[in-house]
Amino acid sequence: FPRAYKDSSLIAMVGFWFVLTFWKDVGSTARNAAQALMGTLYAVLNSMIMNAVYPGGAKLAHINGYDATIAWADLAVAVFLLMFLNVSDKFRTFGLFYIAMFMMHYMNPYSVARFSRNFQVDVNGTGMSYLIVCASGCFLALLCTFLPYPRFLTTQCSRETTDVAQAMCGLMSQVVELYAGTQSSSALHQKCQKAADRINEKIGMLDDKIATMWWEGFDIGSQGQRRHLLQRFLALLKQLMDIIHGLEHAANVDDEAAGGVLKDLTGDIDELIRAQTSIMVGPGSLCEYVTEGDSGDHSAHASEVLRKADELARDAKTISQDYTRLRIEGGHKTMSVLLLEEDFLIYNLSALAQVMREFAITLMQQEEMDYGAAAWSKFLDTVDPFSQRGNVNFVFRGYVAYMLAFIAGVYIYGYDFTLAATIALILSRFTGSALERNLGRMQGVVLGLVLPAIAFYHLPTCSGGFGTAIFIAIILIFEGTCLYIYYSASARFAFIGMLTAAFAAQAFFQPCDSRAPSASLAFTKVTMTVTAILLMATIDLSVTQERPSQAVHSYQKEAFTLLRRGLRRFYAGSDIGQNLLRDAQSAADKGIFMAAQANNEPRFWRTAFPLRLVERVFDEASDMCADLRILNRASHSYNGSHKGTHDLDKLLGPRKESELWQQCTDDLFRQYDRVISLLIRCVEHESSGPNEALLKYEHNLQANDRLEELVDHMSEYLTYNTEADVLDDDRTRVGVALFILNSIHNRLDYIVEAILRG
Repeated sequence: FPRAYKDSSLIAMVGFWFVLTFWKDVGSTARNAAQALMGTLYAVLNSMIMNAVYPGGAKLAHINGYDATIAWADLAVAVFLLMFLNVSDKFRTFGLFYIAMFMMHYMNPYSVARFSRNFQVDVNGTGMSYLIVCASGCFLALLCTFLPYPRFLTTQCSRETTDVAQAMCGLMSQVVELYAGTQSSSALHQKCQKAADRINEKIGMLDDKIATMWWEGFDIGSQGQRRHLLQRFLALLKQLMDIIHGLEHAANVDDEAAGGVLKDLTGDIDELIRAQTSIMVGPGSLCEYVTEGDSGDHSAHASEVLRKADELARDAKTISQDYTRLRIEGGHKTMSVLLLEEDFLIYNLSALAQVMREFAITLMQQEEMDYGAAAWSKFLDTVDPFSQRGNVNFVFRGYVAYMLAFIAGVYIYGYDFTLAATIALILSRFTGSALERNLGRMQGVVLGLVLPAIAFYHLPTCSGGFGTAIFIAIILIFEGTCLYIYYSASARFAFIGMLTAAFAAQAFFQPCDSRAPSASLAFTKVTMTVTAILLMATIDLSVTQERPSQAVHSYQKEAFTLLRRGLRRFYAGSDIGQNLLRDAQSAADKGIFMAAQANNEPRFWRTAFPLRLVERVFDEASDMCADLRILNRASHSYNGSHKGTHDLDKLLGPRKESELWQQCTDDLFRQYDRVISLLIRCVEHESSGPNEALLKYEHNLQANDRLEELVDHMSEYLTYNTEADVLDDDRTRVGVALFILNSIHNRLDYIVEAILRG
């Protein structure tokens, strides 16, 4: 057997790496194992290169002409590449850990470690032994995901996708119920909002899981087809959530105060939603199609789905025609400010049917998958050379901490790699509170080192069968508790359970002759580990780093700047752009996450962080993103040539020459800039008080009066001044544009209300 399976210290590392690799499903564990093996292999290859340059390292300096400068230069470059290339966490952790170990042995003139020389593979060498240990831990982790039964992400994602689709259909029914009332119900409205938030959260989690599914089958065969179908279906769900947002927003209006035209169509709308539900879930539905994902011919199934989608589109068209008839019978003109909500609702119902039909058509098209490109993209996902937000700061902090720890290990602790290895394990891209994070690290590592030593000291774990039973019970209880925290707790506490379980596993997997309590040895381990954590904490707190509260301000400015740019593009007659909206939504999502971290920051002399205000503001930013996505879609026709065209620009022709259009546009951006400026000052605790906010309300009332004039102006234009007949769908899309113009004003009102409430 190789040395890796004879040396007790190496066997103990198997449990250590098992904890860092194992996760709740096959796909995630396979990904972690692959990245861990790549990181270990990176360190092994670096060691083989150095042992080819100077075989044996410093201990054979009298023979090989060892130059310490070359060794330090290699260490600096190898560590920098791992930090700068933005590799995955597991790749970086394993790579840095083993580089610290191998290079410390290589530079130690008294080391007895044995390494491969001249690129000859020696299975009993230190590098290959630890590679075998890492592979063993990864294999055991992967094996455990199949016990007592396989936990495939493919099955889990199929089930969760169906659950999300069913929840979405239920939300649509609630929205119809909300609209069916004679007046809006605030309780039901809040219920719909909470349901929508839960669905959006599940969709975000599904995004990551479906991407990780690649590791379970490498997109080969039916598994690959199912993953691609799930990805496309998830994109459909995201579009439908925008439409549901529009339905919910339009339904939350007092129908009696509005035009009241659609009251007689509530039953038809309910039937339309039921038909949409039958297409989404149930026998012969889209969910059944995408979750099967077999490689056989599904043309018959897809044809049936397309037939149902065509019927849904015809039903939506009938409702639109009935709406037009009722509007005329009610004496309403082409455009009316009282009918903007109804126009918006009709548009979203039509868009709902159209999106379903477009997706059904795409299912009829069989796509050939490029497996080589998919595999290469996954390699790029693992080693991404492009920097992320804050990457320079992360590289600098991590690189300085690691190199200082390595230097201290050489010159202070006598070639001990513990400091640098600990830095490798606790290094993280976590962008929350540095002080809180490092205190948590200290708890996890110290508990993992101390508690096993206490157990060995007070309990007879090596006294025959009884001691073995006690030992097994300790492992089951202690490791089970820590792993439960790791896999079940929030991100704020999960890493503490992971560190405790990992360091304790290394201590538990020791033979009896190595468990003899040594106070000095335990104290030395704890001291060096705490020193590494304090070093990391000192650098985190001293190096200029964006605090969570500062990150909130940055994301807030980024989100609202992008939204303003999107509005400007629309009013200039340009396409808003999906990339811009995606970036704005990403900034809002990250801002919400960072707000929770900022709320946990030690405030000391600073005032309390306005969490409720910030969360409300980012919610409004997300709603604005959804509004603009609907507006972007409404800007294009549904005649099959909607890509690359901007038909709504023609319908809104007079906006460039109309003084009224210009006034309304100026009103919007003036209100937008002043409210956002006030918001930024409030969040940064520099507000001039509520009086300034109240002035914005007065200005907004004037803007609403001008909006009514604009609706009448567009009504006259669409009725008398068009060269061709204006279709009902076109008139409805103009109503959508005016409704969203008014909606943005209202959302600014909501932000001001949040500011006034503190």
